Formats: sequence, structure tokens, C-alpha cells
Amino acid sequence: MGLTILAFLSVPCFIALFLYALRRGAKQSGKNELAAIAAVLAAYSLLQGLVFTFTAPGFRSGIALGLERGSGALLILTHVLILLFVIDFPSRPPLLVRRIVWVVALVAAAVAGSDALTSFDYIVSVYRPWTTIFRIEGKLYSLFVFGDAAVAVLAALILVARALAAKRLVHKQKSAVAAFFVLAGEALVLLSTGLLSAGEARRPSFAFAPAGALLLAGGLAYAFRISRLFDWRVIGRNILGYGALLLVVALPAGAATALIASLVGQASSLGIVLLSVALFVGASMLAKLFMGRFFERMVGHSDYRAPLEAQLSALDLSQGRDSVLAQLYSALAKSLDFTDFCVLIDDDQGFLRTIYAPTGGRATVARESPLMEMLESTGSRVVLKTEAEEDLVYAESRPKLLELFEALKAEALVIALEGRRAIGVFSLGSRSTGGEYTAYDRESFQAIYGRLFVVAYYLKNIARESLTATVDREIALSDQIIRFALEKVDRIEHPKADAAWIARSARSLGGDFIDFVRLSQDRWFVVMGDVSGKGLSASMNMLILKSMIRTFLRVENNFADLVARVNSFIKENLPKGTFFAGFFGYIDLSKDAMYYINCGVPTVMLYSPAYDAFIEVQGEGKILGFVKDVKPYLKPRKLGLGPGAVLVATTDGLLDSENLRGERFGKERLRRSVRSRLSLASAEIASGAMDDFSAFTDGRQEDDITLFVMKQRSLK
Repeated sequence: MGLTILAFLSVPCFIALFLYALRRGAKQSGKNELAAIAAVLAAYSLLQGLVFTFTAPGFRSGIALGLERGSGALLILTHVLILLFVIDFPSRPPLLVRRIVWVVALVAAAVAGSDALTSFDYIVSVYRPWTTIFRIEGKLYSLFVFGDAAVAVLAALILVARALAAKRLVHKQKSAVAAFFVLAGEALVLLSTGLLSAGEARRPSFAFAPAGALLLAGGLAYAFRISRLFDWRVIGRNILGYGALLLVVALPAGAATALIASLVGQASSLGIVLLSVALFVGASMLAKLFMGRFFERMVGHSDYRAPLEAQLSALDLSQGRDSVLAQLYSALAKSLDFTDFCVLIDDDQGFLRTIYAPTGGRATVARESPLMEMLESTGSRVVLKTEAEEDLVYAESRPKLLELFEALKAEALVIALEGRRAIGVFSLGSRSTGGEYTAYDRESFQAIYGRLFVVAYYLKNIARESLTATVDREIALSDQIIRFALEKVDRIEHPKADAAWIARSARSLGGDFIDFVRLSQDRWFVVMGDVSGKGLSASMNMLILKSMIRTFLRVENNFADLVARVNSFIKENLPKGTFFAGFFGYIDLSKDAMYYINCGVPTVMLYSPAYDAFIEVQGEGKILGFVKDVKPYLKPRKLGLGPGAVLVATTDGLLDSENLRGERFGKERLRRSVRSRLSLASAEIASGAMDDFSAFTDGRQEDDITLFVMKQRSLK
């Protein structure tokens, strides 16, 4: 049967495209036509596969002939539907024009299709003497085939005309992409079905016709769902770079291999193999050198992302609100060259209000509005105007969303989300060049999102004139952040457990934190640790990380995947060199168990009443932020929590602190401190351990400390 299986495999793909068009095409032009194209091509592919089956010896020849004629009629109907699709896509023409085209096209399809089904003008006979299908074509076969080709070319020309006439660049792009796939898919279909044959024709490429049909329908579906612009400059540079790589490395290496083979001859086939391997290795090294010294430089000529990230990381938040906003506007405008800019911040009174608009429009958005509920529920952090106009996600709220874009004179919105709650919106206007934001710009907005979130959080919670006018700014800001982060936790309150913690900053500056998230009546998620760095920057990074972990918890069910995702966020979004030494725990009190991953916390110990001893339960993990893919190093473990058990975990600030004689506080002193208070509540155990620490160091604290204690109650 060979490659004919492709015909049957294509059928479920067409069905998937059909369902996609119906379910995801809400209010989109061309939805019904695209669904009809997918449905008809599903039947076409099925018939093409059955033709091969029923041309086998033992079947009546009339069955295969009927199937082949039926597939030809379906192909005619497909081309008519393509023509109707391009009339509606990417936006509908006047109703009268649509009706005229529909009537003319369907009448023509009915006439041509019925002739193909019932007469010998299309196909006279189809048969398979061995493994290849032959057919005898009718006197008008070429007319049918060239008619299909003419309709496809006409459809492509209409799309090109619509691309040239479209005002919005995204519509130009959608039309151009659709035109390309119409021509590419049509070429493969017609060449496979015998475009240039006449009379009796052998069809060695019979099996590829459904593949061409799938390329055509899949391409139209892809054009249908495009909602943002390609960066054609990047694509062009990539094509140019790989083309140069082909000319400079690949072709010379291939030519050299062929030359060696011709000179050495068959007498030394092993030598040819060895020389070919050596040439391959040499060419690979040369290609790597070429990519590093030429291609990457060429690609980076218009890369503004890295310099912009550096500028935003250098923002001095201690200078006050007006200075921060001015610096932010200057950095963004220099890199993106936009005409309008606006910042909206949550006012804690139920609205996001404009607080800064040097050139842009102004708007106020109610927190409880359907628009904000939609944006928060989808977790949208970056929304381009092209997406607002085209993306199916925004179909229901599209009018209100476009009203917001118009009010702000915006082409792009960056929404700062604390968990699922929007605390700020950054509005960027149109480019001075007249161009629209591309996929590269969107990726850049995602890359700088962490820094913009810091600014939004600062503007919402920290930038208070009364605060910055009375205390040292950086210490005050960092202290505000740390206290805010520690207050917003879901405390463990359960009959089976008594939990407490102490988080003490050395100088009101640092990145230590602990957070609890209640998942159900009996389950909590806990994370504690230390974000690298000092001062306000470390505090801000700590706040960002805490917020993102809570966000990831909403969408990630797998424990190891959650930690891996946190690692990726640190690696890709926080300043270069940032790392996190932490502990992740999933506490299930209904099962008296905790699942945990230790990623660098120096001690996690459990007091077991059964053994009357402390057990080190460190676990295995890796500090986050150093490697790109940390998942292979993550090994979740399970810990039983019996009655009377006491769990203790702490960061390195407690254990590594020294007294005046240079002695470390260490794990053993922590064990003795906890053991002496096992009969007390968790809060008293934690505070007592900190008292012992202060006595040991004479009240000095050189590093941030986070101490967590949880005691299992004995229920009677």
C-alpha cells in the first residue's frame, strides 16, 4: 500500500481543522468557509485512499472509477470554497458582492462537479496492474485540472490584492500567508494528480495529493489564526545567514567529499568513510565559528532587548516617583521609538487610574469591569492591538478592549499582575516609523516584564511622599517590601499542626522570604529561601519571585515541574547572576505527610518522638538560577509527620553566623535549642532559638535569617 496510508492519516487532521474552525472561529471572517474546506478535503482524502484499495484485483472496476470521479468532484468543490474563503478573508466585503460571488461560484461548482461524477469527460477508467495506479483520462480532463488551477491562481491574486489594499499590517500579513499556502498546496495537489498528463497516465505520486491538500488547509487555518506581526527583518536575516552558511561551509564540504571519493575510488571504501567523517567534523567546527563570528553579529544589529533590560535594571527607585517614571519613559522611548506613553496604577479604591501620561491618552478602568476580569482570568501580561483585533481569546471582550486601546492611544499594553490581580498597566503608543509591533517586540516585552512589575509594585505600594521625605529611601523601601511580603501569607491553621516562623533581615535589606499558600482545608504549599543580592534590588527580586511562584501554582500541578518553572523564570527574567537557595514543601495534613524539594537550604531536620532524635532530611536538589534545565536534578521526597514530630528548616544566615571567637552557631546548637523546648508551641520554639542565637552572637546579625518550625499535635 506504500505511501497511500498518508491519505487515511490525513482524515483525522482535516477533522481537527474542521472542529478548530467551528469552535475557535467566533466572529472571525471566513470561519464557515474554512470549516467547509476542511470537511470536504477530509472526504477527498478518504476517497483517494479507497481508490488504491478498490483497484486491487478482485474488486469491480466500477467502484474505483466512481471513487476517483467522486474525489475529482470534491476537489472542484474545494476550489470553489477556497474562492469563497478569500472573498471573506481577512475581512468581509459588502453583502451584495458576497451574494453574487456565492451564487456564481456554487452554480459553476454544481455544473462541473456533476459532469465529473457522471460522464466520461473527466475519467474513463482507473486500474492497478501491480503496485502503481493507472488511469485513462477523458477528453476534457485537462480542462477540469486547468480550471482548478485557474481558480487557485485567482484566489491567490485576490489575496495579494487584499494584502496590498489592507490598511493594517496584520491584515496584509494574513492575506500574504494565505496566498502562499494556496499556491503551495495547490501545486502539490495538481502535480500529484497529473497536471500535465493526458490519455493514459501512470501516477507514481498518487499518495501525495492528500498531503498537498493538508498543506493547503493547514496553511489557511494558520493564516486564519495569526494575530501578531512577524519580524520580517529577523526572518530575512536568518534566511540570509543560513544561506551564507550553506555557501561557505556546506557546499564546499560536500564538494570536497565527492572529490575525495572520485579520486580514491572503490579500492579504499574505508578510507573514504574516515575522510568523510573528518570533513564532517571540520565543517561542523567551521560552521560553529561562522555562526559565532558572523551570523550572530548580523542578527544582533537591531537587537534592542539586552540594552533595554540593562537600562531598566539600573533604574534608581530611591529617587522618587517622578524621577522613576521619567527614567522609565526615556529608556522605553529610546529603544522602541513610540509616540505615546501612559501608566495606570491600582488606587486601592477599585480603579486603575492614569498617573503618568506625558504624551499619551488617559483612562480609568474599574477593577470589577468585565474587561479587567477577562484580562486577569487569562493571565494576559502582554496584549498587542493586533491581538486584540484578531485573537480569538479576546473575542467576547473585543469592543471594550479596543476602546481602551483608543483611549490610551496605544498599540501595546503590558499588564503587571500580582498573582492574578492587575496592579498596573503600561501603555505604549504607535511607532514613529508607522510600523506595528512584531513578534520580536512581544518577546522583548515578556523579557522586561519583571522590571516593569517592579516599577508597578513600587508605584502602587512604595512611592509615598511622606515615606521618602522622612527616612533613608533605600532602606525604607526595602523594609516596606519585606514586611509586605511576610504579611501576605496563608498561615497554617489546622487541628493537627502548629506552625510558626521568624524572618529577620540584617539591615532591612535583603532577599530572604517565606510564603505559605493554602490549597485546601488540609493542604498547604510552603516555600522559603534566599534570593541572591543585597539592598533594594534583592528585595524587589524576592517580591517578583514570590508573586510568580503563586502564579505558577495556579497552572502547574506537578511538583517538580513547578520548581523547574521557577528556575526558568529566575534564569530568563531576573537580572543575570541571580540565584535562589530555597526549600519547596507540599504539606498534606490529611495524610500526615510532606513532599519536599530542597534547593539549597542548608538544614532541614525532623525530630522523631519514636527515636527521640533529630533526623537530617535534607533531600537532593540544586540551587536555582544556575542551569537552564534543572529538572533532571530535582528529586521530590516524602516525609512522614507523626504525632509529636517537629520539623525545623532555616537559611544559612542562622547557621553560618559567628561569635566574637569565630565559632559558628551551626546545626548542633540549633538542635540543642529546639530540643530544650520540645514541650512548647512552635512560636516559642522559634523565638527561643532566636534568643539563643542572639546570646551566642552578642546581638550581632550579619545576614538575613529565616527560621520555620512546624509541630504535629497529638490528637486524642
